[in-house]
Amino acid sequence: MGWNLNWRNVWTIFRREARDQLRDRRTLFTVFVLPLLLYPILGIGILQLSASFDQKPRTVVVLGSEHLPASPRLLNAGRDGFEPSLFAREKDAARLKVETRTAGWDWLKPGAVRKGIRAGLADAVVIVPADLEGQIAAVGSARLPILYDSTDEPSQITYLRLRDVLEQWRDSIVRARLVQDKKPPGYTEPVDVEGEDVAPESEVGGSIWGRIFPFLLVIMALTGAFYPAVDLCAGEKERGTMETLLISPARRSEIVMGKFFTVMLASIMTAVLNLVSMGLTGVQLASQVASAGPKGGGKMATMIAPPSPSSYFWMMLLLIPLSAFFAAICVGLATMARSMKEGQYYMTPLYLASLPLILVTLAPEVSLTLFYSLVPITGVSLLLKALILGDYDVARMYFLPVLLPTLVYAWVALRWAVDLFRREDVVFREAEAFDLKSWLRHLVRDKEPTPNAGAALFCFAGMLSLAWFLMQSLGTTTSPVKGMVLGHLAFILGPPLVLSVLLTSDPARTLRLRWPRWHELALAAGLALTLNPAVREVAYHVEKLFPASDAIRSQLGELGKQIPNLGVALLVFALLPAITEEFAFRGFILSGLERTYNTTTAIVLSSLLFGFLHVLLSLFQQLFGATILGLVLGLLAVRTRSLWPGVLFHFLNNALGVLTGEAATHPRLATLAGWLFRDRAEALYRTPVVVVASSLALGLLYILWRGDSRTKPESADLDLFSDRV
Repeated sequence: MGWNLNWRNVWTIFRREARDQLRDRRTLFTVFVLPLLLYPILGIGILQLSASFDQKPRTVVVLGSEHLPASPRLLNAGRDGFEPSLFAREKDAARLKVETRTAGWDWLKPGAVRKGIRAGLADAVVIVPADLEGQIAAVGSARLPILYDSTDEPSQITYLRLRDVLEQWRDSIVRARLVQDKKPPGYTEPVDVEGEDVAPESEVGGSIWGRIFPFLLVIMALTGAFYPAVDLCAGEKERGTMETLLISPARRSEIVMGKFFTVMLASIMTAVLNLVSMGLTGVQLASQVASAGPKGGGKMATMIAPPSPSSYFWMMLLLIPLSAFFAAICVGLATMARSMKEGQYYMTPLYLASLPLILVTLAPEVSLTLFYSLVPITGVSLLLKALILGDYDVARMYFLPVLLPTLVYAWVALRWAVDLFRREDVVFREAEAFDLKSWLRHLVRDKEPTPNAGAALFCFAGMLSLAWFLMQSLGTTTSPVKGMVLGHLAFILGPPLVLSVLLTSDPARTLRLRWPRWHELALAAGLALTLNPAVREVAYHVEKLFPASDAIRSQLGELGKQIPNLGVALLVFALLPAITEEFAFRGFILSGLERTYNTTTAIVLSSLLFGFLHVLLSLFQQLFGATILGLVLGLLAVRTRSLWPGVLFHFLNNALGVLTGEAATHPRLATLAGWLFRDRAEALYRTPVVVVASSLALGLLYILWRGDSRTKPESADLDLFSDRV
C-alpha cells in the first residue's frame, strides 16, 4: 500500500488541465467574473427592495372614526394618519395612511373586507364600535377588531404595524386614567420586564454571518468543483482527447491526481472569490445603512457587517480539505458520466445529499460535538460557525476532529475516483440511448453469475426504503419484538434473496452458500470470542462520547421487558440478525462490490454500508463498532469464500453481548462475573483479560489475512494506487 506516484507527471497533467480550464470562457466567467457581478447586484437589489418597502405606505380604513375619543388621540389632526406620538420614530407614522371612508365601497357587507383587500383598496380595516367612548369611561374592556388577510403579505405586515400603534394608544389611555385617579405610574405595571442584550455589537454581525457563510461556502465549493470536473472528464470523452491523454507516459493514478488538483484549485478559487465579493458587498451595505439615519443605523450596520479578517483566515484554511473532498467526489462522478449532459444530471443528487448536511447546522439546538465533527460537511460548517462567532475554545477543541476526518473522506473519495479511472468500461463508455424493453430483455437473458456494484447499492437503498414503509405500518399494529422479527425478514433478508434470483444466474455463488471447512468455522468462532472484550471496550467508550438520549434508553428498556426468557433474547438479538445481515451485506452486497472494485475497496464499502444501516435503523452509537466488525466479517467472507463463518462470528458476537449482560447482573453468577469483569454494570472485562484476548485476536486476524493458496482470492490487490485493473 503506497503512494508510488511520479509527481512530475502529476505536475504536468495539472498544468495541462489548469491551462485548458483557463482557456474555457465558461470556467473563467464562473470562477472570476460571476462572483464580482453577483453579490453587488444582490446588494443593490436588497437596498432597493428595502427602500421600496420602507417608502410605500400601507392603507388602513377606519370605520366609525367619529366614535373615537377626543383624548388621547388615535388619529392625527388631519385624520389621514395616526398620531405621530404613538410611534417610536415620528417618520414611521408616514408608513400607515388612514382613510375614514372609501367612496363606492361598503366595507360592512359580508365578504367586502376580503374583496377590498384583494382589490388593493386597503391593507387592513379597523371597526370602531359606536359606544367605544362609553366603554372606556366605564372602565370596561372595549373590543376594537382589526380585519386583515393573513394570506396577503402586505396585509399581514400592516396588521403587525397597526397592532403596535393600537397598543401604544391603549397605554396612553391607561396613563390618562392613572392621572385622573391619582395613581402612581407603576400601579398597573408592578414589575417592569426589560430585555437587555449582553452580546457585544461586534459579535452580533458574526451571529448572522455564522449562519450564512458556512452555507454559502459549501455551496460555492461544491459548484466550483463540479463543473470543471465534468469538463475535464466527461468533456474529454466528448472531445475525443481522452485517448491521447491515456497513451501518455503518465499512469492512470497520476492522471487522476492531476485532474484532482485542477478541480480542487477551481473549487478553492470559486469559494474564495465568492467570499471576498460577498464581504466587500457586506461592507458597502453596512456603510449605506450607517449613513441612512442616526437612529438605529449604527447597530444595523454592525449587524450586517462581514466577519473579521481572522474569521476569513480560518475559513480559507478549512476550505482546503472541504474543496479536496468535493473535488475527489466530483472527479469520480464525472468519470462515470458518458457525456457532459449526463454529468450535469449528477449535480442534483449531489446537491440533495449535501444540503441536509449543511441545513442541519441552521437549527439552533445543533452545536459542535464530537459526533457532528465526524459527519462530512456538517462538522466543517459547525466549526466555521464557531470561528465566526468567536467561540475559539470550542474551535480549538474540535479543529483536528473536524479536519482529520474530512481529509480521510477526501482520500477515500479520491481512491474511488482512481478505481473508476482504471476501468476501461467506465473511461470509454459512450453515450447510448436507453430502451426499457431492451434493458429488461437483457436483464432476463444475459444474467451474470454475480451482481455488479449498481445492483448492490440498489439492494441497500431498497432495504432502507422497505424499512421506512414497513416500520411505519408494523409499529402501529404489532409488538416491538414481533415487529423486529418481521422487519429483519422483510427488509433485510428479503431484498438480497429476491435480487439474487432475479438478477444473477448463480444465487448460491452470489450469497456464498458454499459450506466451509471446519477449521474456518473454528477460526470464526475463535475470533468472535477473543474480540469480544475489545468490542465491549469500544462500545463503552463510544457510549461515553455519544450518550444515547433518555427517550432511546426508555424504548430499549421497554423492548427488553417484552423478552420472556434468555432463549428468545438469543434468537431475536443474536441468531436472527446474524443470518439476515450476513445474507445482505457479506452475501449480495459484497459480491456486487467485488465484481466492480478490488477486494479491499469492496470490503471497506460493504463495512461502511453495514455501519450506516445500524445508524439509520438502530443507534448511531453502533456506527463505529458495526463498521469495524464489518471489516472482519468481510475478510472472513472473502478468505473462506463462504457466508457461514461470518454467520457464526456474527451470532457469537451478538450472543456474547446478551450473555455478558446476563452474567454481570445474575446473582448466581456473581463469582464468575467478579473474576471476569472489572465493572459488572457495564460488563467490562478486567484488563488482563482484554490484553490476552486482544493478543490472541490479532494472531487469528493475521492468520485470516494471510490465508492460503486455496482461500486467497485472485483480486486481493492491497496497493491502493496500483494501476492494475
